[in-house]
Amino acid sequence: MWGLEPVPVSGGAASCPYAATCPRRLALPAEFRIVILAMSTDRQASPRINTEVFASMVRQVDHNERRTVFANAALQVITRLGIEGLTVREVAREAGYTTGALTHYFRSKDELLIAASEHAAYVSRGDMDQVAEHSSALEGLRRLVYSVLPTSALTRDRWRFWMAFWERAAHSPEVGKVMRERYREWTKRLTGLLKRAQQDGEIGANLNVDHAARELVALIDGIAVQVLIGSSRFTGPLQRQYVDSLLDLRLSPGPNALPR
Repeated sequence: MWGLEPVPVSGGAASCPYAATCPRRLALPAEFRIVILAMSTDRQASPRINTEVFASMVRQVDHNERRTVFANAALQVITRLGIEGLTVREVAREAGYTTGALTHYFRSKDELLIAASEHAAYVSRGDMDQVAEHSSALEGLRRLVYSVLPTSALTRDRWRFWMAFWERAAHSPEVGKVMRERYREWTKRLTGLLKRAQQDGEIGANLNVDHAARELVALIDGIAVQVLIGSSRFTGPLQRQYVDSLLDLRLSPGPNALPR
């Protein structure tokens, strides 16, 4: 489950959360810009930069950039090969670096998996914000849920990664902690839209929005599992029909609405 606008900077290097696939120009951190501006001058000398501090800032930018490249590479590998394909050699090859460079930044497979999850969440938040933008909170909710259903190659790839994360979370407390946080964030997003719809009078005042949000999460997860294991031929229209049925049943004011 699961963009970002380029920020042009003169002389900047190409960089973005998906650096391996969609190069963009680097936005310098505030501290970096301060270092560049804080030059010492006198009447005889040209402006000079504190080279030690400058070099330190360059290393920090490079460090963050490199971690992002490896996180994106891990995401691509897991999507293509599953959790069993997440090896040092495969991720390094995908990123275009040596295995030694990768192990310098990540000490374990779990660290790399968590970084890939954080990277995927970072990229998808902007997409979700944009999809859910609508004058009607209820329509925004419907559009948001539609957007995460496994109806396209892209969303099915995202679900393959998420299911790999499920598998590892069952055995790793660290990965499990991150996964629970992802679910809290996702449920909170749905709950927020439900609350706004309730405040706007689009859904019944007696609806338990927390319960309704969790029910939606369970439905979406169930649909994704069925699609990815291939046990049923869930077409895109059929997936959306299931969502519509739940929304119409639970969110309409009346006896079927969930009580507080």
